[in-house]
Amino acid sequence: MNFAEYFSRDDAPVISFEVFPPKSDKAMESLQRVLPRLAALEPSYMTVTYGAMGTTRVRTVEVASLIQDEHELECACHLTCVGATKDQIEAQLEHIHDRGLRNIVALRGDPPRGQDEFKAVPGGFSYANELVEFLREDGRFGIAVAGYPEKHLEAPDMATDLANLKRKIDAGGQIVITQLFYDNADYFRFVEETREIGIEVPIVPGLLPIQSLPQIEKLAGMCGAKIPEELRQRLAAGGEDADAVRQAGIDWCIEQSRDLLARGAPGIHYYVLNRASNMEAIFEAL
Repeated sequence: MNFAEYFSRDDAPVISFEVFPPKSDKAMESLQRVLPRLAALEPSYMTVTYGAMGTTRVRTVEVASLIQDEHELECACHLTCVGATKDQIEAQLEHIHDRGLRNIVALRGDPPRGQDEFKAVPGGFSYANELVEFLREDGRFGIAVAGYPEKHLEAPDMATDLANLKRKIDAGGQIVITQLFYDNADYFRFVEETREIGIEVPIVPGLLPIQSLPQIEKLAGMCGAKIPEELRQRLAAGGEDADAVRQAGIDWCIEQSRDLLARGAPGIHYYVLNRASNMEAIFEAL
């Protein structure tokens, strides 16, 4: 089933999880212990991220295949333009297809460490919409693209960022999965703005349960997401009690989830960071 088909059925909301491919055998063993717990929560599908410069491309497909074959959950692979020529991407698509995977989260990718701006390799793609168009012409995969409720860090303004998103949709993107955010007003404003410029595909909110204040300050800073003052105060109130801070983060995610679903979001994509306990607590509450 491709991305568009999930959101054309009547059994909404569509809940999905994102995990990342481990870099070591020990971390892989840990993820293998976590996956049955995540699968038991019965998300509609899962996605697996793609390391910088394609460093985890082999493990991305390995983990996605494991999820799909052993846990009977459809899984999508992330794919970026970073450090890859068109021919290399085509070869990767063959590998992905041969493993029975049929959905791609298509991203430009971040500039490699040490570079201030993204530069395509000779024979590669410079923008995500070029990768999306390549996937559409291939015709074998469902295509998800990224959206930024609070604007991509590199975009000079929101209008420019929305225009970039429109190009990705016009090129063949079937759904938009948003970057993390902690104020639902940003999501609903973003949806309204996308509709105003003619984007009609599902806009799926992406949520990240918080583990600690330093963690979210770092991650939010990297992607340009703001931390509402009320959330910051709740996390700070936990002080040195890691469990209290984690519970505050879970409670905020539960509140966000309930509000999003009650107000018509088509589903939620959870960035689970290869942990099961947070999602188990959130699902029990929901």
